[in-house]
Amino acid sequence: MHIHTHGIRIDLSRIGEKVFVEFVLLGKLTHEDYETFVPMIEHAVKGLPPRSLNILIDMRRFEGWTPKAAWDDFKFGLELRDDIEKMAVVGDKTWEALFTGMAGWMISGQAKFFESVEEARRWLTNP
Repeated sequence: MHIHTHGIRIDLSRIGEKVFVEFVLLGKLTHEDYETFVPMIEHAVKGLPPRSLNILIDMRRFEGWTPKAAWDDFKFGLELRDDIEKMAVVGDKTWEALFTGMAGWMISGQAKFFESVEEARRWLTNP
């Protein structure tokens, strides 16, 4: 029997007025995955000043979105775009680097692609 794992693992921490979120994307994401995690992130950033959110997105085990989840992701990104100071994307595929570049156009802060989680964390936490 094959079990297909999908979802999002989230690590969330707050240091002063900065919020650090690490997302590990697993498998093919669904609308239900977004219904679960989006309210948590919205609650975490509520009341924070603009550009106080630092995000690491680990895409190394990511397989894509269902159509409705892709739309959810786009809307979620637009909702947070003024809150993001830095977004680090970790991956090992060319399209993930391209995704990072496109996301960088949409957010108010910086976006950068990495092949290492450790490098991404250093960049995010370096003032």
